[in-house]
This record gives sequence, C-alpha cells and structure tokens, in this order.
Amino acid sequence: MVIRPARTAEAGELAALAVRSKAHWPYPPAFVAQFARNLGFTADVVGANDVWVLERDRATVGFSTVLHRGAVCVLDDLWVDAAVIGRGYGRLLFEHAAARARAGGARDLEWEAEPYAVGFYERMGGAITGWVDSPLGRPLPVMRLALDRASAPG
Repeated sequence: MVIRPARTAEAGELAALAVRSKAHWPYPPAFVAQFARNLGFTADVVGANDVWVLERDRATVGFSTVLHRGAVCVLDDLWVDAAVIGRGYGRLLFEHAAARARAGGARDLEWEAEPYAVGFYERMGGAITGWVDSPLGRPLPVMRLALDRASAPG
C-alpha cells in the first residue's frame, strides 16, 4: 500500500473513481449521473488542495482531499473504488486525512457525509453535528471528529 500526493493529470481518473464509488450505493442511475455532472473535480482542484491517492499494486483504489482551514479542516473527499469497499482502505485514507489535518494544526476535522457511509464515519470516531442541504437536493449529515481525541495512524 502506498499513500502519495495526487498528480493534477489524475483528476479525471479520480473523478471517475468517485462516481463508481457513489454508484456502489442503491441510487437511481439518474442521481449518479447528476452527481457526476456536478462533481467538479478538476486538475485545478487537485493542484490547489491537499489531495492524496491510495494505491495497491500500483492501482488507484481511493483518494482523499483535506481543505486546511485553520482550527477546523474539511474532509472534502474520501472515496474508495466500489470494487474494494469494505476492505479497510477507507480507514487508511481517513486516518491519513486526520493525520494531515492534525499536522496542519487543526483541532477538528469536519465533513459532509455520504448518508450510506455514516456508520463507517461513526466507527472512525466521527459524530453528526448538523445537517446541510446538498446541491443534489437532499440533506446531508455534517460530521466532526475532535483530532485531539482521534488515534494517530498506526
């Protein structure tokens, strides 16, 4: 396993991975297509942010994006390829993202959660702190993790 910085040239591949991951859940195809159209994950986004790729045997299996915003960092992306969901890769990426936020001086990590992933995030130590309306027309839980109580990646 390798977690490495994303390259701007990978933006399309990473966006496609996010769409495959979203399609893993029981959403109608039209909803997944709308998600793909609204994703906006571009080379500029990769170049301007803290984006990391998880590789296994030189194949990309997931990625994360942390937005450094001072005391509260935002986990903007955490996607694992649908073919490997449930194999621990999400945990590796989440722990890495939390470590990046912590190293940047953040006290908390916050994110809008995919509703089907709330259980995963709760197992990572996150808790729902509120709700926000998503651009796809549904409420999303906002979750937060206090980094001083989060275990360091091991």
